[in-house]
Amino acid sequence: MRWALGGGMSVEALRAQSGGSGGADLGSAFLFTQQTIGLGGRKTSMVFLAEALARRGYQVHVVTTQLSWLTRLRRSNHLAMRGNARWNRWYDADGMRGFLWVPPVHPVGATGRLRQWLAAPLIAAYGALLPWAVVRPLRHAQLVVIESCAAVALFRRVRRVARDARILYSMNDRLTVIGMHPGLQHRLRTDAPRYDLVRVPAADLLDDLPDARAALVRHGIDRRAFDTDSRSPYPTGPNAVLIGDMMLDQPLLERLVRSFPEVRFHYFGRTALDFEAPANLTAWGEQPFEAVVPFVQHADVGLALYRRVPGLAYLAESSLKNLQYRYCGLPVVGPDFAVAAVPGALGYDPEQPASAERALRAALARGRGARGGVADWDEVAGELLALVGAGG
Repeated sequence: MRWALGGGMSVEALRAQSGGSGGADLGSAFLFTQQTIGLGGRKTSMVFLAEALARRGYQVHVVTTQLSWLTRLRRSNHLAMRGNARWNRWYDADGMRGFLWVPPVHPVGATGRLRQWLAAPLIAAYGALLPWAVVRPLRHAQLVVIESCAAVALFRRVRRVARDARILYSMNDRLTVIGMHPGLQHRLRTDAPRYDLVRVPAADLLDDLPDARAALVRHGIDRRAFDTDSRSPYPTGPNAVLIGDMMLDQPLLERLVRSFPEVRFHYFGRTALDFEAPANLTAWGEQPFEAVVPFVQHADVGLALYRRVPGLAYLAESSLKNLQYRYCGLPVVGPDFAVAAVPGALGYDPEQPASAERALRAALARGRGARGGVADWDEVAGELLALVGAGG
């Protein structure tokens, strides 16, 4: 049986069904993602997974999707759009190969009926736009990973081209929650049974695609980076660090910064703040992962200030910042729905800002705790390869 219902299957059962590693020789792996490699930007789960696959011996190809000439018209310009020197050609980076795919158009987000109407035909046409420079080596891929973004519209073309590849869907987010076109969700539901595996990092996501063969494999962290000694970037303390801008509750951040003038706050994210930063808040912008690591290692508190959005509860298990904070022993402060699975976290009610102040005060009083308790990305990669029946 090529695929089976997998919403409630155990990891052991899935591994047995896939036949272990499948005996395949290591070859090329393709990752279709909205992220980039080698441009000095942030690292997300797909980049960490790509690096882990490269360490296992795969020839890794990272194709950045969800860009087009339309991207220049958006206020939140992607790092990759700052120049066209690397557009639509392969380049080498960090022992891998990257490809910034910038076609004339791509399926844009879900905001506005006009945009939805204009973007709907692009979902069907997106795969046909995939350039020959990508299609040619894709024919020989042994493994393909498609991220939860506009890349889901590429699955049918990828399946036709990469006939011998195991294809894995990494559901890092719900498409509707992160503002993707609703047509992409419909396409995903239709195609889900044809994926060799749907991998979810949170149990809350397991039943989203009931006809797919799904498995819970949680995110990891780059333990090599966090186990390396570093010099503290803080001249004084206490210090609270906030990594990432996904669903950031800016009004609450401003309130905490002004309520705790004795605490220095450090925000890393590409979204500009819509308030004037007080003297005790530094907005560092988007920085390379390696530059951010010392700020986490030496902080006193880790902040996860998500605003309440329907369907976002899976972050309690999948938030990378929470895993990094936890590994470094930081007390974590975040809304109850986003920190419920973090041991020792101090949660608050996002509808009651005063409760967030109490949580931060308690975190500062508690101090750092035990380190560890988080998997490494090499372990995550090994589990995924075993489940999907790929080599390595």
